Amino acid sequence: MRTVGGKLVLLFVAGALLLSFPVLAIFNRAATLGGVPVLYLYLFGVWVAGIVGVFLLTRAPWDEEP
Repeated sequence: MRTVGGKLVLLFVAGALLLSFPVLAIFNRAATLGGVPVLYLYLFGVWVAGIVGVFLLTRAPWDEEP
């Protein structure tokens, strides 16, 4: 998987697995971190990591711009 499209598909599958019920059940606890439930922090972290991953994969290198 050396193409950008293949890497994006892999990132999508990883995100789908990280947001599936069995993994979410691990973080669905009554514990808080700084007053914020751990599940919310996990969901926000996966969301931000996905956005950063897509950004890094789709940005064009400087030397390819006309």
